[in-house]
Amino acid sequence: MNHSFLILTHKPIEHIFYYADLNKDIFFYVHVDKKIDINKIEKEARYGNVVFLNDQDRINISWAGFSMIQATINLIAYALAHDKQNEYFHLISGDDVVLHRAPSWNNSDIFIECRESKEHQYRMRFDTPHADTKYQRKLLGKALTQFYKKIDKILPTQEKFYFGSQWFSIRRKELEILMNSITESDLNFFRKKLCPDEHFFQFLIIKNKMLDKVSVYGNKRFIKFDPNFQRGSSPICLNTDQLSNAQKQNYWFARKVEPQEMQKFYLNLNEM
Repeated sequence: MNHSFLILTHKPIEHIFYYADLNKDIFFYVHVDKKIDINKIEKEARYGNVVFLNDQDRINISWAGFSMIQATINLIAYALAHDKQNEYFHLISGDDVVLHRAPSWNNSDIFIECRESKEHQYRMRFDTPHADTKYQRKLLGKALTQFYKKIDKILPTQEKFYFGSQWFSIRRKELEILMNSITESDLNFFRKKLCPDEHFFQFLIIKNKMLDKVSVYGNKRFIKFDPNFQRGSSPICLNTDQLSNAQKQNYWFARKVEPQEMQKFYLNLNEM
């Protein structure tokens, strides 16, 4: 049963080429942000197990926007169609380190974060003018976001909204169920939502009544936040000691990691 790693990136992925060279039986599917010159990232054909999405399927991604969802959908669709023997699918970023070579499981569990969140429900309740635009991270955009948070508190709702990290691992059957259930109405609902990438696949899980398939072990990704770094909104960069500890704790992936730390970790791993 084949494994495939699905990678969303906007920067060089030398660590992926190195890892792919050591694991030629694993496919690596790569979506490079369309605003980036792919020639600076794409390698020669000797990496036959590293496959880049073509230009027509690449998306110009805006931070925390619907464009991230569209890029993910395109990446998954390509990986599903490219090789019918692909059984395990792991969605990661270009900042991730692979801690375990080929994580496998023999049931229908989905390794994803999926929980009800009142704190984040404002994102799903309102279409916003600054979603999926460059203004989302500007002062005006941040002010608008605070406005919608207040409206959410003023106008209570009994509706449940689910939230979690966008990174997950899943088997083919469950992934095909989720992908085949996507409608144009679903896509339109998310187009002008804030940070929809942290809600879209959770929405599909609820839509398909698959919440019972969500693993109690979460998404098996090690991520560390620090309130002193960007007010806790982004994960800190990990060092090799933290990566080794995460590996011992049986995490499958870790992020974010700078290139030099990735290189040190993989070199140490190869020497063991």
